[in-house]
Amino acid sequence: MEASERTDKKFATVYRGLDEKEVRNHLRKIEEEIEERDRKIAQLEEMLNERDENLNSFRTVETSINEAILTAQRAGDDTKKAAQERADEIIRSAEAERDIIIDKALNQARHIGSQTEDMKRQSKVFRARFKMLVQAQLDLLQSDDWDYLLDYDMDNEDKVRDIENEYGNNEE
Repeated sequence: MEASERTDKKFATVYRGLDEKEVRNHLRKIEEEIEERDRKIAQLEEMLNERDENLNSFRTVETSINEAILTAQRAGDDTKKAAQERADEIIRSAEAERDIIIDKALNQARHIGSQTEDMKRQSKVFRARFKMLVQAQLDLLQSDDWDYLLDYDMDNEDKVRDIENEYGNNEE
């Protein structure tokens, strides 16, 4: 029932009954109060609906934020996992390269060691041969053949002088 129906209601007049004007004034006041309350109720319902909409909007935002957080967390976990896998791969690669370098270095060290030993052996052989050569030369220098050769040369010089004297005197 609307407020106007309440206030427009006609009452039967009775003898010694209520003053109709006062009753109507009173009913008008009640109608105004009812209309005011209806406006307030409508306003409150509108506010409640707006708050419900805001609440739903906030819930939607909250859900979106939660989903974004979960997505970011998954992405972070995936990135962390990928980075760990890449780091493990780099470590494995570095270890393999290290092993190759160490093997090459060991082989090279063995080769250099072998070459050094060869050089030592060759040096010993050279030294022994050189020592023998020097000893042979020394033995040759100390032999009596040198004295003979030196005397022979002196004899030849004497013979050359004699020949020069002989021919030199003939030319005069």
